[in-house]
Amino acid sequence: MTSRSTLMLTAALAGAGTLLAPAATAAPVPDGGVSTQDPMTSYVMERDGKTRAQARAYLATKDTKQATLRSLEAKGVTADGAWFDGTQLVVGVDSAADAAKVRAAGLRPSTAVGQRDLDRVATKVLGQAGASKHVVTVGPDLQQGVVEVRIAADAPDSLRQRIAAMDRVTVTTADELTTQADVVPGRIMDLSPGTNCSLGYPGKTSSGNNVLLTAGHCVEGLPDILDANGTHIGKGTHTRFREGYSSVDMGLMDIDSEDTGMPYVDSRGHSGYYPVEGASKNAVGSEICKAGNTTGWTCGTIKAYNRTVNYGGTVVSGLAEASVCTEGGDSGGAYIGVGNLAQGMTSGGPVGVECGYNQGYNAGSYSFYQPVVDAASYYGVTIDTAN
Repeated sequence: MTSRSTLMLTAALAGAGTLLAPAATAAPVPDGGVSTQDPMTSYVMERDGKTRAQARAYLATKDTKQATLRSLEAKGVTADGAWFDGTQLVVGVDSAADAAKVRAAGLRPSTAVGQRDLDRVATKVLGQAGASKHVVTVGPDLQQGVVEVRIAADAPDSLRQRIAAMDRVTVTTADELTTQADVVPGRIMDLSPGTNCSLGYPGKTSSGNNVLLTAGHCVEGLPDILDANGTHIGKGTHTRFREGYSSVDMGLMDIDSEDTGMPYVDSRGHSGYYPVEGASKNAVGSEICKAGNTTGWTCGTIKAYNRTVNYGGTVVSGLAEASVCTEGGDSGGAYIGVGNLAQGMTSGGPVGVECGYNQGYNAGSYSFYQPVVDAASYYGVTIDTAN
């Protein structure tokens, strides 16, 4: 190659091709400028009718409480899930000692609801479902203290009744789900051989190798990866996704040595580029936005962790769910949360949803993403940050 490519973390950034830069001694700054505000500010203003100052204060309160929880965990408190009730952060705990520490820090402990207990209930549900393809989604709902099960409309009544009879389980009807790696115009990354997908989060292995985390189904088959101009920028090297089998939707791309990953999320013309300040699993109920090739900037809240979903016969576990709208072509793109913290990469969502473009909170619907913390831990990757 005679040119130097820059891989921008444009959430669904698929399209590193538009982010080429000449060789330089320092990483370039995005042409659109780096936003200094929390990426959720405009979303909260639109959703809640708050002024900019009110939205910033609201988000700062949530960010502070999540930082308090991280500090408690660093000091040995074991959090069994965490979720927001308004701006109050509720933390699941298993001991009176941890409950006292959580309460003393200004957070609310809960011994009645916890992630691990609900995960065990979810495992029992999957056992009851057996090999049935009618179960669309299974996973904990911490805010309600139940396991939510979505079943296809054509599911047998006997299956629906058997699951609904289980303790701490709710059953609703849902549409079919699909992974989202369609061919779309605009900023894309070409998979050769294969289709098109979206770039995720750049980082480094323990040996210092530049890599990029993405959805596993985007690099199934370990394709060569080209930018929108047809320039080779990397190659898929690892994936835990296998169509038709029990899977995990995380994958890894090796970035070519002459190319550079940049830790900025492109809001797709909505509000500039957001520097990535770290990576985490923000609490359930936290605001979250993603940028995508097809749908642009869409926002919502984190609904759950450890969801198991059925993508037409491929059962994928370990996903997070958010009330964020996505469509085909958004796969692999980045979700960013309160505190400018990387959250994950688009996995999939309901079939037939129409989000519009840059509709923020108004797009509605829901989607699933692979938590970036889990993928980074599994592959031994340290996420690149702007600080």
